[in-house]
Formats: sequence, structure tokens, C-alpha cells
Amino acid sequence: MRNHNLFRTYVAAIFILLFSFLAENLLADGFIIPRPGPGERIPPLTVKYHRVSVEIINQVARTSIDQVFINNHPRDIEGIFIFPLPEEAAISEFSMYIGDKKIEGEILDRDQARRIYEDIVRRLKDPALLEYVGRNMFRARIYPIPARGEKRIKLSYSEILKAERNLVRYVYPLNTERFSLHPIKDVTVSVKIDSKIPISNIYSPSHKVSIRKEGKNQARASFEGKNIKPEKDFILYYSLSQENIGLSFMNWEGPEDNYFMFLASPSYVSKKEKVLNKNLIFVIDSSGSMSGKKIKQAKEAVRFVINHLDKKDRFSLVDFDDGVNLFSSEIIVANPGNIEKALQFVEKIEDSGGTNINDALLQALKMVERGERPNYILFLTDGLPTVGITRTAEILKNISKTNELKCRIFVFGVGYDVNTELLDRISSDNRGTSVYVDENEDLEIAISSYYEKISSPLLSDLVIDFEGIKVRDVYPRVMPDLFKGSQLILIGKYDGKGPVTTALSGKVRKKEEKFILKKQELVKEESYSFLPRLWATRRIGYLIEEIRLYGVNKELVDEVKKLGLKYGIVTPYTSFLVTEKERRTIDAAAPEAEKALAARKVTGAGAVKIARASQMLKEVTQAPQVVSQRIRYKGEKTFYLKDGYWVDSVYKEGSPVKEIRFNSDDYFRLLSRKPGITKYLSVAANIIVNYEGESFKIIAVPSDEEIK
Repeated sequence: MRNHNLFRTYVAAIFILLFSFLAENLLADGFIIPRPGPGERIPPLTVKYHRVSVEIINQVARTSIDQVFINNHPRDIEGIFIFPLPEEAAISEFSMYIGDKKIEGEILDRDQARRIYEDIVRRLKDPALLEYVGRNMFRARIYPIPARGEKRIKLSYSEILKAERNLVRYVYPLNTERFSLHPIKDVTVSVKIDSKIPISNIYSPSHKVSIRKEGKNQARASFEGKNIKPEKDFILYYSLSQENIGLSFMNWEGPEDNYFMFLASPSYVSKKEKVLNKNLIFVIDSSGSMSGKKIKQAKEAVRFVINHLDKKDRFSLVDFDDGVNLFSSEIIVANPGNIEKALQFVEKIEDSGGTNINDALLQALKMVERGERPNYILFLTDGLPTVGITRTAEILKNISKTNELKCRIFVFGVGYDVNTELLDRISSDNRGTSVYVDENEDLEIAISSYYEKISSPLLSDLVIDFEGIKVRDVYPRVMPDLFKGSQLILIGKYDGKGPVTTALSGKVRKKEEKFILKKQELVKEESYSFLPRLWATRRIGYLIEEIRLYGVNKELVDEVKKLGLKYGIVTPYTSFLVTEKERRTIDAAAPEAEKALAARKVTGAGAVKIARASQMLKEVTQAPQVVSQRIRYKGEKTFYLKDGYWVDSVYKEGSPVKEIRFNSDDYFRLLSRKPGITKYLSVAANIIVNYEGESFKIIAVPSDEEIK
């Protein structure tokens, strides 16, 4: 026991001596604290790569980590390796290897770990490690770490994952922004899921992941980043369902509003299984402005679409400049003979003349057929209507009158000369989407990749009903069709106490099918705290679109400002949240986008940037976090740097606050009395935070970082 206590004292002492180096040494999957000699300063360790492989079999997850540390010092050094375990994980196994040698270590429970973390905070006056309070800890001695050399560490652990309702949640600690001054060259997380019950929805609120279903019971999800600072834990949800369309529901109860997310995803569909055959008409602009690279790429994109039609699909092509040229006056079956003729038609397309958008779309809509198939028009243009009917209102009126069968129109705008108001109104009024392709982007790749998403419809004309709650402010406003490999993410606010029964209905040919998720209890679950920011982002996207298309409205502008400030979302009206340098990288806050919105311009680089930004915000699937010197995020909260303090966005200037000296006994009593506040206090030593109806001002001596 005495040796054990001495070991604990030794580790704490190393923490104290070396914490000044931690900013560049720490990684969430583990960090090494080097031990210096007397009066020696050891350069920070750097990280070569950080790779995580996860295998989940029936809710038992095995996580394997491979990491290389680089010692920049001219002698061998010794260090202590610490791994903060995932919160609430029930670890059944933990192993660590250096080369082929297994390294002995120990797992400390959360109470032991908490005492170590809090002791570091007390002695070193930095609250950053409070982020890990509430987690168990693994620690081990590492020696030697060779001079000017590398130390490769591999470790693995197994845990049993919790299931909440029909959702299984996996978390990997990846939050390292506070501890990494330099980007990591290579960060990958790869998750393989194998389940006896079929897998339906797969969703990450934290990272943009690539998802691939390999069968009804197998799936993969992966994240890859280069030269990045991983600032958030990696979180992945997946749900299990025997239905052809799997449904999931999650909710978050806030102090002001309640939020929900509804997920719907088709089960795995093999190539041999049936999807809905479709009617598709490609409308391609071949006016003079499309000359050169654009017309070449456009023709390649059309060839891609034609070659990927199912043999039972029906299709046609409309080529237009100042006139309209039809491949066929009616849609025809995509058999080999017709495919060959269509490819020959595309080959003969040449750029010339003006742009007759009105007649081209009306001609395409006249070919749309009644029946059991969904109808789609893919409309490609790079310019303004210059021939025939050119007024936006008149073109929209004509399309609305002709589109009696409610064909979906997907619009591809190329370059900066397009009329964004016209194109967005065409897509939004006709249940489609606008995709804007920059002049320097590859048009062929943009169109072909988007077509792959919508090429295999499974369920059309969706309707969603809720019992047990009353929903409002739901996004997206218009339900898309469900395609093979797609996933519907519906988010909104709700009132009511549940339980919630959700019904999704849609058409499979002429037959209506219904899928029901029964009696989901509403829960107070902190892990869903990402929902308010995600909802606010989508709401802002729709508000900006309203302002763009219908003019500036003070109420809408005020709401954009309010939501942007509360959740740290940069918009044309909250661009002051970030520095001038940061603004240049954000479409919504780019100077030309701001000017275009203020002047209500519908063409030009600014108009296209703001159109792309609003579309992105409307369709976002992860709650955004801007990398900025002035903003920090923690859970559902946003903090801004003001006069040396990181201030909670919901704090109202002049409101009463309870002042507490950082690192005082009162400070640690607050942590014990209100453990939920701990993660917010890890943001900074100087901070104002509103928690459970009270505002607390933590006062410390300003650091250089906080007064920059």
C-alpha cells in the first residue's frame, strides 16, 4: 500500500513539473507526460498519426488504437501514459503494447481519477483536464522513448454499449483542441458493426462520416482527417430494426424549448432487390456561355447519367439554347438501343445562342407521365434567361401551371452568372434541391455524384405523423423521397409529454405503405444536447433563403442574429463573431456574400456564395462548430471571449452573478455540488456560465491566451 501511495505521489509530481509542456503533448486517445532531469526542459512530444479501429458485435465494442509519438529531445526519456476512458463505459478488457511487449498499467475508477485531475487543476491553475472528470483512467509507465526517435503505442479495450430505446451509442474520446497546438497529420476512425438484428439508421452528430451498409446485418462508418485538430469526441449512433424502413427517435428537453430528431432509413437493398423505376428528363443548357470546358464536362455528366439508368427506367433529353431540341418528344424505355441513340444525341450537342429557360422546362414538364413511377427533372444551366420569357415571376408561374403532376426538379447552377433567385425558386417550389457548382469545380463529378444519391428511389411522397406530442418548426419543410442508401433526418421542436408514436407513410408504386415506431418515452438525456444547435442551423438556412428570395424582413433578420449569437453560428448578420481572416473561409460570412444579400443581388459570386451557404445550412446533418479565436463550444453552450472572460451566450449583460475565485475551496465545492457544471468550467479559468438558472463568474488572473 505504501508503494502504491508513493507511485501515486510520483505521478502527481510529474504532472506538476511537466504540465507546462502538455499543450503540445496531449491526445484524447492517450497522452504521454515526459519526465525531465533536474533543471532540464524537454521539448514537447509530437504525434505522427492517430488511428482508431472499432469492431462492434452485438453491442460489444472492441476499440483498437495505433499511435506514434516522436521524441524531439537528444536523449532517451521516460514518461507516464494516461488514457481517459470513455464516459460511462463498462470496460471489460484493457491491453497496451509497445512493439511486441505488453505493458502493465492500472485502471483507476472515476473517484480516483477525479482526485488526480482536480489536484492538477489546483496546482497548475488550468481547468482543461476537468473535461475528463467523471471518467475512469488508465495509466502506465513508458520507457524508453528513444532520442530523436519514435515510440509506437498500440492499445485496445472492450466495452458493452448502452442501448437507449432502439438506439445504440458509441463514443470515442477525441476532444483534443485544448491540448494540441499543432494539427495531427493523419486521424482516422473506422467502425465495423455486426448485429444479429438488422441495422437501419446510422448517424454521427459529431463528425461527417462515410457510411456503407454491407448487408442487412453489417455496416461500416468511417472518418478521416488530414492536418486537423480533433476538437470533439467521436460519437456514433446506430439503430436496429426488422422493418424495411427503420425509424428512430431522440429528444432533448431544454430550459426554454424541447427538440426532437426523427431518423428514417431503408434497410440494406442488394442489387438484385427491387427499387422503384423512375422517369427522368435531363434538361441541358448548351448556350454560348457553356463553351469550352463547361460543355465538355456537362456532356460527360449526361453520359454518366444515361449509362447508369436501369433498363426499366424511362427517360428523355432536352437540349436548349435560344431554342429547344428534343431527343424524343416523349419519355422512352432505357433499353440498349435507346441508350445508344441518346449517347449519339449528346455527342452532337454544340454550344451556341442564348438561354431559353422557360421553353426548355415547359417542354420537359409536358413529357412527364402519370402513373406509379416518380418523375424527376435534372436541370443544368450556367446563365440567366435571355431569350423568350425572361421575367422570373412569369417563368415560375408557367412552371407551376404546367407541373400538375408535381415532378421534382433538381437544379444545377454552374458558375457565377446564374440567377440564384430563379433557380432556387424553381427547385424549392417543385420539391427539389439546388446544387451550385463553382467555376473551378469539376461539373461532371458534381452532377454524377449527386445523381448516384437519387438514382434508386424506394419510397416516394413521404408523410410523417406524430402522436403524443405536437411538433412545430420542423425541417426539412418538404419531405424528400427515400432512396437506396439515403437517410431522412427530420428535426424540430415539440410540446407534450409523450410517449411518442411516429408513423411514416409513402408510396411504393401506386400502393401506400406505412411504417410505425410505437410509444417512445421522452427522456432527459444529456447526450442529445447537440439537437438545439443543429435545429438552429437548419432554421437559419431557411430564414436566409426567405430573405434572399423575398427581401429583407426585420423580424427574420433579428431571428437570424439571435440564433447565430446564441449558438455560435456565423451568418451574414453575425460575421463579427469571427476575425476578418476567418470570415474569408466561411461562405455565409464572406464579404461579397454579405454585400450581395444587403443589395439583394441574384447574380454574381456573392449571390452564389450566399445561395450555397443557405442550402448547406438547410441540409446540415452535424451541429456546426466554427474554428475561431473568439468562440468556444461545450455541449449545447457557446462561449465568447469578452474582456478577458469566456462568456456564456445566454448570459445577459448586467445580470446578477455569483463570483467565485478560481482554484478556491468554493470553486471545488461548486464542482462537487453541481457536477454537471464541470464540463463547462473546463473551457477556461476566467469564465461566466449560466447553469440551472444561476450565473457564476469564475475569476482568475488573466492568462496571455485569454487577453489576446
